[in-house]
Amino acid sequence: MPYRRSRFGPSEVGSKICSRMWLTLSSRYFGLHVSKANDWGYWSENGPDNWPGLCTAGKKQSPIDIVTEDTVRFDLGALKFDRYDFAFSGMVINTGHSVQITLDGVPIHLSGGSLPSIYVLEQMHFHWSAEHTVDGFRHPLELHFVHYDVQYANFSVAAEHENGIVVVAVLFELSNEDNQDLAAILKATELVSQWVGKNMVHIRKKLIPYLLLPKDHTTYYRYQGSLTTPGCQESVMWFIMTEKLTVSETQVNVFKRVMSGDHALKSNYRPTQDLGDRKVYHRLEGYSGTSSFSSSIISNILSIVLVRLLQLSDDF
Repeated sequence: MPYRRSRFGPSEVGSKICSRMWLTLSSRYFGLHVSKANDWGYWSENGPDNWPGLCTAGKKQSPIDIVTEDTVRFDLGALKFDRYDFAFSGMVINTGHSVQITLDGVPIHLSGGSLPSIYVLEQMHFHWSAEHTVDGFRHPLELHFVHYDVQYANFSVAAEHENGIVVVAVLFELSNEDNQDLAAILKATELVSQWVGKNMVHIRKKLIPYLLLPKDHTTYYRYQGSLTTPGCQESVMWFIMTEKLTVSETQVNVFKRVMSGDHALKSNYRPTQDLGDRKVYHRLEGYSGTSSFSSSIISNILSIVLVRLLQLSDDF
């Protein structure tokens, strides 16, 4: 069964604040990327216009504006999300630049989509408002699933190699209703909002990455680009899901209250960059009702139902 019990005891699962020593160890094993908020940021004095190196000199920078009529329709194959349907214990940290999530347990892999290798999920994080725009429109929220090539020792090494990184981006559109799949993450976000790079909080409810992907995960835009934060390495294959998820304005405002230094991080997106001579490919084959996840559809459903029942029994 995809559902796995956490290795943490009952008293430890939940909204547990971890010590500085645990943060140091977790940074090694879970790949957290925490830096001082004043190293770089999103304000004028240390904002995107003043980011150094490739951020200024690069020719394949991200994010971009996706002009749909200029995209090249091409079937690159469906992405295959291995173990995205498992239930994981997760940790949230305020890095000073974003809200970042790491998952505890077996590696989560991404392949397919004409990728040259298998990629392991490093972390997930949010941008508010969205970094990528579509026909000039900026959505209120964007979620990045950040992966690195398994042939490299870690994310930092992979980022220095061509096609070393793959990011799957999910855009959110505003809704009058809360997105319940974000609820536990946002509860943890509220707890870390004042602590820049100091403490992590366990998400009390099990997190299933699959639920943070659109139902139609077979259609996407793809292009070659970069990390959207310093050092802006041009080693990223980007997949932006065509279908959107929803988020309420109230939920977006939780992110906007996250602190960076002595300021609220009201936005953390890099402006769109010149596409140049790059092409944006658009895979249009629609959702067929079949799964591109590694385990069976029945196992997926049973896993999600079981975790939903467990979540309902929690008094978060």
